[in-house]
Amino acid sequence: MDQARLFISLPLEGGLTRDIHKGFESLDLPWEKLKVVEPDNMHLTLKFLGPTPIDKIPDIISTLDKIKLSEDSIELVTDKAQIFNEKQPRVLSIALQANKTLQELFDKIDQALFDAGLAHKEVRRFKPHLTMARVKQSATMDEFKDWQNFKINKIFNLSFFVLMESNLSKQGPHYTTLQSFDL
Repeated sequence: MDQARLFISLPLEGGLTRDIHKGFESLDLPWEKLKVVEPDNMHLTLKFLGPTPIDKIPDIISTLDKIKLSEDSIELVTDKAQIFNEKQPRVLSIALQANKTLQELFDKIDQALFDAGLAHKEVRRFKPHLTMARVKQSATMDEFKDWQNFKINKIFNLSFFVLMESNLSKQGPHYTTLQSFDL
């Protein structure tokens, strides 16, 4: 059975991602140990579906198309630089401030796909963030002092979410938008 590696995300505008990257690239970091997310690939993941049978994609699209929110856009605010797995750094990301409308969107997507038998229900709490880089070699927290002090203050609005396909290669992931959905 053919499968596609799928996820649902909020795409970010190119000017915003390039602006964030400009500040990020000015930091003193162990760049040789990092796999940086390209600005054009930056997004906020709402739900990772993983390998999914291709014949389920129309049902996923139909389910997601029915999701509507009380607001027609989501205002997001960057919060702070963070590191996942502080004992052995794995991911550098920017946290986003808590947001009721974003949480509502996550909850509705999670519940709708679960109710339709198309995805598992998330057990982990939703922690919205923008992944900036993955640590590909062993590193210590001391090497990321500049990152821990990094301040990025951005406010941005998003009015749609997307179903994406991710194809992994040695050059990095290649993303294809399968469908977009207005809020």
